[in-house]
Amino acid sequence: MASFFITSAPVVIPAAAWWAYAAFAAVFAVGVPVLVARGEWRKARGMDKLVLLGPLFYIAPVALFSTEHFISAQAIAALIPGWIPDHLVWAYFVGACFVAAALSLAAKIQMRLAAALLALTFFLFVALMDLPGWLHDPRNRINFSLMLRELAFGAGPLALAASLSYDWRPVLARRAAQVARCLLAGVVLFYSFEQLRYARHLPGVPLGRLTPAWIFGHLYWSYFAALVYAVTGALLLFNRATRAAATWLGAAILIIELAVYLPIGVVYRASIAQGLNYWADTLMFAGAVLLLAGAMPAPAKSASGTEVP
Repeated sequence: MASFFITSAPVVIPAAAWWAYAAFAAVFAVGVPVLVARGEWRKARGMDKLVLLGPLFYIAPVALFSTEHFISAQAIAALIPGWIPDHLVWAYFVGACFVAAALSLAAKIQMRLAAALLALTFFLFVALMDLPGWLHDPRNRINFSLMLRELAFGAGPLALAASLSYDWRPVLARRAAQVARCLLAGVVLFYSFEQLRYARHLPGVPLGRLTPAWIFGHLYWSYFAALVYAVTGALLLFNRATRAAATWLGAAILIIELAVYLPIGVVYRASIAQGLNYWADTLMFAGAVLLLAGAMPAPAKSASGTEVP
């Protein structure tokens, strides 16, 4: 079934999708050489290398989504509350800000400012659009899940901004990091419950779409996510082994990305709504979690260099 869709999918991919793919690739084209040139990749050990990739996993989808603000500006503008004037102007403005933030974080220029403004942007999305949308229909679990996803998207850069502020405002940085930790812990624990309840739906961020039957082990990925989310979410909530918990949580989401969303992205590679948005959202969620991991304290080491509790 999967091979049928892959071979029969249109060869010609819409320009909107091409621009999205190009923006996504551009972030890695800038970010990876910068990471290597600064020596950070060489110095990192073990799972810390994965944490280093967190900003790229987060901002590459941000760059991808920025293209929609220009190509589908009318559709984006329609989502803005009616009492805000000049909807189209705001759609373009946010798109331009996403491009600037992605390039800033990829090139590691003014990172703290870019991260703080990204966090503010997503929290404003929650306050102005997602929360009112859910309150309008409180029984709609999809709206609630989407609101929590936007909170997670805001918590990630908040954690990054905190990690870059310890030498500048240590008290404020610690408080911001703890806020990000609590927000992501709450999101992850709720998602754990949802994925047990709706195991036939796509894992990672539980929404309304069913996992395609041709995905290998399609039903069990939700159970895998639910278990990992429950354990790591509890550790984050109770402030225990937070860096390890966030790192392994990010790794688990990446495994789901490769096993579930990458095949979906290949099959529906010409579709923004059915393919592109799904795998980009999930990768961005993994990136947000890894940004939190980078803001959490590393385990202390003894004089011999071994980690101690």
